[in-house]
Amino acid sequence: MVRLESYAAKREPDGWFHPSTHPTMDERKLYYYLAHPEKWNEPEWDYGPRMSVLVGTIMHEVVQTVMIKMGLLVAPKGTCVACGKPHGKGKGKCDEWGVRDDLLGRRGHMDGLLDIPGWCEPGAGIFDLKTAAPSSLRGIESHDLDAFRLKWPYYYGQAQEYMALTGKLKALILFLAMSDGWKMVEFTIPRDDLYIARLEAKYRAVRQYVEMGTPPPVACCTAKAAARKCPASTCSVKIGFAA
Repeated sequence: MVRLESYAAKREPDGWFHPSTHPTMDERKLYYYLAHPEKWNEPEWDYGPRMSVLVGTIMHEVVQTVMIKMGLLVAPKGTCVACGKPHGKGKGKCDEWGVRDDLLGRRGHMDGLLDIPGWCEPGAGIFDLKTAAPSSLRGIESHDLDAFRLKWPYYYGQAQEYMALTGKLKALILFLAMSDGWKMVEFTIPRDDLYIARLEAKYRAVRQYVEMGTPPPVACCTAKAAARKCPASTCSVKIGFAA
């Protein structure tokens, strides 16, 4: 049985770094996300993106349920370390693996741990399902890591952060095209310790800037169009472009 719970179209700032959002975000923007959450103004999603998230959520539930029944995904047990809810299906429960690092202040949820003998030794690896428009997968072949990093740098960062938080050595990202043949493309992402070290150094630097109450000096928006879209409404660079 597949149970569908409520979903959030966007996440309000909560003082934590999240693998799904922050690995590729600039230091200055992360500073305002942490230091001035009440002034973090992301635009409301319109009909298209909301429907994409809803349908994607449904497909995640279906695929995860089937893969757990097949023995490919390890079902989480106990209490989720990310949200504090008991693992399981149903209202008030969490059916995803949680990850958490109190030292750097980061947490999130993973689609699953993939347990295929011989694929990721020792133990299981990270599994992540991505639903996509058929057009976004055209010309992309499975396991072309260079093409993957070029097209989806944020997904690469997300996978690396999951591996950093779990100690795992591999992640498998499976793309499922929504309609038009329902094409599937998969990528095995090896652990990148240099990327992880740079990511964690960035997070430490941002936390230090927040403690000092001073934003990082390097502006991440160098054009008016980019600044206009930035949710950090108190950033002096954004204000300057708006003047």
